[in-house]
Amino acid sequence: MDMKRESLIFVSLFTAVISCCILFVSFAGKIEERKQYVKIEVQEGDTLWELADRIKGGKPADKQKFIEWVADKNNLPTSVIQPGDVLILPVAKQHSDQYQLAVVE
Repeated sequence: MDMKRESLIFVSLFTAVISCCILFVSFAGKIEERKQYVKIEVQEGDTLWELADRIKGGKPADKQKFIEWVADKNNLPTSVIQPGDVLILPVAKQHSDQYQLAVVE
């Protein structure tokens, strides 16, 4: 293979990889636009599992990810929460005035 052809192949592959990266970043940005966060005050009887139950279509794995995310982002030493605690939760914006808890990825 001559040098010119190798260079052309390299440039083509490099361009394809860069294009894929740009598409991925663009797509990830659109997903992030739909995610927002809300602060809640923990009420008597609230648990992280109960909050995770509010996830639309939540599966046990989704609930575990949600709990881990909430514990991490709120610097919780354990998954036990107390009335009066203020937590930041991820939400997915459904309409301009309607929110629901988001599945955490």
